[in-house]
Amino acid sequence: MLDVKNVVEYFLLSLPFGLTLFSVLASSKMTGVGFIKLVSSICFVALALAAGTHAAVAHWSSPQGITYLILLTLTGLVYAFHKDERSWFMWLVWIAQIVLYCYQLLMFHNFYMPIVLFFLSSTLLMGVITYSMVLGHWYLVVPKLSEKPLAVGMLITWIVLGLKIIYAAWFVFGNMEFFETGTTKGAGYMFNWVMLTMRVGWGYLVIGVMSWFGWRLIRMRSTQSATGILYAMTFFVLAGELVSTYLYFKYGMKI
Repeated sequence: MLDVKNVVEYFLLSLPFGLTLFSVLASSKMTGVGFIKLVSSICFVALALAAGTHAAVAHWSSPQGITYLILLTLTGLVYAFHKDERSWFMWLVWIAQIVLYCYQLLMFHNFYMPIVLFFLSSTLLMGVITYSMVLGHWYLVVPKLSEKPLAVGMLITWIVLGLKIIYAAWFVFGNMEFFETGTTKGAGYMFNWVMLTMRVGWGYLVIGVMSWFGWRLIRMRSTQSATGILYAMTFFVLAGELVSTYLYFKYGMKI
């Protein structure tokens, strides 16, 4: 049961972390404050659910519980007081949010940096793809918005995806005992291979192929078609990272 709790809480924490981190990709002066409120609303709901999940097994006065409360307060401040142009105060709030998210991630993994970096890469991938998808919908509201933020988001996607593929390959080839006939590691030979196939197919291959088509559409400024691609990418990245998170907390597999 604790494995499920960890998967759910991490998932709900990483989504607002990624969205907040990449919320500066597009100038709020160009998107308008409405877009900031939309992103802040998504972050607030996810954070509240993450905090509730944490509170089910720990007290609110714990360091993680207090950090959740501060993050919820800061997100509420962004929703209530952000203007079209980001003020110096909002920049300070954004920096404080990122620092606290990093601290929360460190506490979540007991300050063990190899695992923190592994899950940070998942946060970055989910965050940039989900943010790009939400931004793509905003082109209906602001048709003259530059496609540059979407293009930058796609480039970041490729960089993070490439690093994750390299790390996953390093883990698989360094731990082939998970995938040998008759293995007792993980949940057995067949299950391990099925999970690896799902992880690689949904979380890497599909996203890589779709991102290429999305890039081509963005360069043609076909933003609505690109948003459709990003919508599908969001589904697959969430599914892929959910599988990855489960495999780590349940079996210690870092793919």
